[in-house]
Amino acid sequence: MIKRRTRRGITLLALLAALSWILSRPQSESATDPVSHLDTRLNYALYDFSGRLLDQRGEVNLEIVSPVLRNDALSGIGTVEAPEIQIQQEDDQWYITAESAIITADREHVSLMGDVTLTRRNEVTGQKLEISTRDVMLNVTPRTASTEADVSILQSGDRLDAVGMNLDMITDSFELLDEVHAHYELP
Repeated sequence: MIKRRTRRGITLLALLAALSWILSRPQSESATDPVSHLDTRLNYALYDFSGRLLDQRGEVNLEIVSPVLRNDALSGIGTVEAPEIQIQQEDDQWYITAESAIITADREHVSLMGDVTLTRRNEVTGQKLEISTRDVMLNVTPRTASTEADVSILQSGDRLDAVGMNLDMITDSFELLDEVHAHYELP
């Protein structure tokens, strides 16, 4: 015959085992599902960040690579260190670098700060256009960029210097705003 104390111990041990088994089970099906998106209600920082913005058709609108991306949950604004941005427009590939950038909550406006370089390479013709300036406002969907700072544009040995610029990547045109100086190389 088992003593009363031993029986209580065995019962207590069985209850503890059952309770441990119940608590160790997944609470719901969603707990085992992979995370499909980041909870933007939290402040976070992503290191060695690489991201793509897609248009309504699911095509890549913009690609960005950065050593650090930080998001402020309250404002929804992201800050990026040393961003490298690529934008594909027909046969032209735009490469944009800056010292830092601020991305608005709607992901439509990117404020590029510090020294900014915008380089366009045409995949078919091999032509290259390089724009050097500071502090550029990049509008993602209309693919435009503007600055009020000094601008230097180099293409095929020709050079344009100005103060301020409006760039349209879709129409492949730019408007120089003030104090325009040109230096053309003779063929």
